[in-house]
Amino acid sequence: MKKYIFLTFFFLLLDQGSKFLFQYKNIDILPFFSFRYAENTGVAFSLFQGYNLLFIFVSLFALGMIFFYFKHYPFALSFLCAGVLGNLLDRIVFGFVRDFISVSIWPIFNLADTWNCIGVVLLLYAFWKEENINKAHGSKER
Repeated sequence: MKKYIFLTFFFLLLDQGSKFLFQYKNIDILPFFSFRYAENTGVAFSLFQGYNLLFIFVSLFALGMIFFYFKHYPFALSFLCAGVLGNLLDRIVFGFVRDFISVSIWPIFNLADTWNCIGVVLLLYAFWKEENINKAHGSKER
């Protein structure tokens, strides 16, 4: 369990460090990839701008759920916890989330957003795997 807590804080440090490193910077790497600093008071895709306080409470609720289920899905929830904490810290300290990764076909995002996506995909995979195991055991009992 300790290794997953370490992993969570490692991901959180990567997120916060990268946000600090690219804050207020605009760097072109490739025609379709650059670092473009942006401040986001909304959620994914910059939707629902201006509801920062609401998103702080939603993040706190999500963290509660993550902590409650952490022992059942520690790998997936390590990513999710780091992502939620990373953006929550930004919201509390700055009043917005610092985004900086720009891929031409996608809205600007950060590593915390990436951790959230990875965590959700891993969680969905774990649920799918559990469901298939339960179906296999259920068919054997008949």
